[in-house]
Amino acid sequence: MDAEKIVRRQNFKLALEMICAKIGKTKEYWWYIRRRNPDATISQIADFKKKMVRLLAFNYDVHRCPNPIFNARLKPSGKQGAEDLRYPPEWKNGEI
Repeated sequence: MDAEKIVRRQNFKLALEMICAKIGKTKEYWWYIRRRNPDATISQIADFKKKMVRLLAFNYDVHRCPNPIFNARLKPSGKQGAEDLRYPPEWKNGEI
């Protein structure tokens, strides 16, 4: 596999983990994305992934997948230079 594809995939995974941590869904990230919950159904996993990737697409360039460490929207809220998240229009008031 091409080295650039591997780096982009790893950057995407890190960005997904960072956005889940920023909104307080770390536990769900480990349950559904990292498959730590043996009782999770396929539909629960798919729904969570769909929501998080949709949110990520509004705050990160998911096509080029640059290093997410430098993305101000993915930084934790208390850090210097952190920006607020943008939510998809179908989500009312940032409801997840």
